[in-house]
Amino acid sequence: MAETTTYQCPNCNGRLSFDGSVGKLRCEFCDSTFTPQEVEALFAAKQEKADSQAAKDRREEFAAETGSAPGAGAQSATAAATAVYNQALKEGKSVEEATAAAQAVIDGATAAPNVSAAEASTSTATQVKPHVVLTGDPIQDYIAQSKWNDADADSMRAYNCPACGAQLMVDQVTAVTSCPYCGNNAVVPGQLSDVLKPDYVIPFKLNKEEAVSALKRYYQGKPLLPNDFTANNHIEEIQGVYVPFWLYSGTGLAEGSFEGRNTRTWSDRDNIYTETDHYQLYREGNMQFRRVPVDGSTKMPDAHMDAIEPYDYSEMVPFSISYLPGFLTDRYDLDVEQCDGRARKRVKNTCEEVLADTANGYMETHVRRIDSNVKWTDISYALLPVWMLHTRWNGQDYLFAMNGQTGKFIGDLPIDSGKVRMRFLLTFLPVFIVVALIIFFVFGFGM
Repeated sequence: MAETTTYQCPNCNGRLSFDGSVGKLRCEFCDSTFTPQEVEALFAAKQEKADSQAAKDRREEFAAETGSAPGAGAQSATAAATAVYNQALKEGKSVEEATAAAQAVIDGATAAPNVSAAEASTSTATQVKPHVVLTGDPIQDYIAQSKWNDADADSMRAYNCPACGAQLMVDQVTAVTSCPYCGNNAVVPGQLSDVLKPDYVIPFKLNKEEAVSALKRYYQGKPLLPNDFTANNHIEEIQGVYVPFWLYSGTGLAEGSFEGRNTRTWSDRDNIYTETDHYQLYREGNMQFRRVPVDGSTKMPDAHMDAIEPYDYSEMVPFSISYLPGFLTDRYDLDVEQCDGRARKRVKNTCEEVLADTANGYMETHVRRIDSNVKWTDISYALLPVWMLHTRWNGQDYLFAMNGQTGKFIGDLPIDSGKVRMRFLLTFLPVFIVVALIIFFVFGFGM
């Protein structure tokens, strides 16, 4: 296994956590602050050493498997890759999987020992390389180019919630005490496998104290809220979670035919006349779409995410592990292929609506046919910040969510039936008494 680096304070070796209020990593012991770029620069030498050791280990493993010395030449690498390819097919794997396994052998054999971490690691936070189209299928090309490298993968840990099935990722030093979605405390370690590395992240801008204050303000002004709900709500257990999103960019194309009608009516002394002109219309066009978002987590309710959006994508930065300390990362359970249909539907619906709007200038317009299509040019994977709190009251679950960038808040609240009855009495009892007195004085004395 590759050696890993953890982000510790350069001054006291204390734990660093990202503080969104200042946009820096803050030491929990000496209160020093560092930008993610400064921390990455400070640990670059250590990470480069880890990467070099990992490359050396791979070369030694390759030499042991093939019986040749490291760097023995392309012929040995090709022979070993062919053997791996054939073995994968015998095991029932697909051609794509066999090809990937063979390519991994070649890559391991030809890895240069003197490549620096900044050159070899795909996790470089200073830039995100565009996803080059290799096969003509943008989704498959994206998957092929977005794997975690060994060093970054080894610096992350995975946890699974057996109650709701949530899969969470954290850095090596962040503790996971409960599931943010269902509150289950029995969160167990899992495997970080078949997970693509994020391209972008919107860092937390609001810290935990601000999230707690927002939740307390959310309770205020709600007279029907049970008194013991806030007292037993464990409000301090609110957790910061990065929610996975797929961002699709591309071109939407649409073409369609319409029927336009103009009607004119007039009359004379004997008749009423109606004249209708019919027009056959044809429209076509294309629209450019950039970063159409689709939530990749089934555990986060769509209604909650819709309520706390939008996010300001201008503050999105290239992904770096240095933004994760102190927060949880929800592993997507809807991959880029599964979310493709939802993204296409959003784009196609928009194109068809805009195209139909161009068939105007007539008293009536009827759609005869509209066809649309989408061509993706780029796909990205981004993490968006959400403060979350799960709580139970009277046997029911309640989930609160706050946009970690803007502070927009949503949550379900219980209603105290006793308070409802009391409020009804306080509101309508005086009215009832007044009406009763009026009836008494008006009709009572007349009897």
